[in-house]
Amino acid sequence: MNVLATMQARHSIREFTPELVPMETIRQLVTAAGCAPSSKNTQPWRLYLVQGAALEALRADYLAAFAAGRPGQPPYTYSPNPLPEVWAARAKACGIGLFQHKGIGREDTEKRRAHDRENFRFFGAPQVFFLGTQAAAYAHGTFLDCGFLLDNLMLGLTALGYGSCPQFSAMAYPDLLQKHIPGSADTLFIAALPFGRPQPGSHVNAFQPARAAVDTWFHVVE
Repeated sequence: MNVLATMQARHSIREFTPELVPMETIRQLVTAAGCAPSSKNTQPWRLYLVQGAALEALRADYLAAFAAGRPGQPPYTYSPNPLPEVWAARAKACGIGLFQHKGIGREDTEKRRAHDRENFRFFGAPQVFFLGTQAAAYAHGTFLDCGFLLDNLMLGLTALGYGSCPQFSAMAYPDLLQKHIPGSADTLFIAALPFGRPQPGSHVNAFQPARAAVDTWFHVVE
């Protein structure tokens, strides 16, 4: 798959097979992703791979917190409130589209809660990357640098025949991440990336939200 085809093929995967990505492949992927640019080559990212028994323990704690109705306390604000009108319209269309794709009605509170619950089980992925940075030394540009790494990981996984789903929702319980990820007490967690082999024939994996026409956001000045 060439680079442009990989960019267009990448989309959020929400159902995975149990197959593990081999550790040799992961190391090659992470090494390549680490070539991402960063301001003055600071490379401010921290990346944790959680799998096996450690992931199942973390998943159990997340699901218990969700079942108990524990409010999420993410370590940073992701979006402005309120969203700009155009952004809000796109977000609404995406949410409605996904619910319609999954056959979830407006009043079906049980299915809506089950949909939300999927975020807190990391969509059942067998492996999850958690991306962060040093909590005491970050700024807006640090998030940009870490985003370059995250994008490299997603595109690399797609090119290798795997899939992923970037999550801010998994930042709801940073204390649980610090509990289950050794040496992360001084880490500001930014995003989770569940990944693995996409489940063949998965209905939910077929969902792709519409993209805005290029001319609505691309401007040529000459």
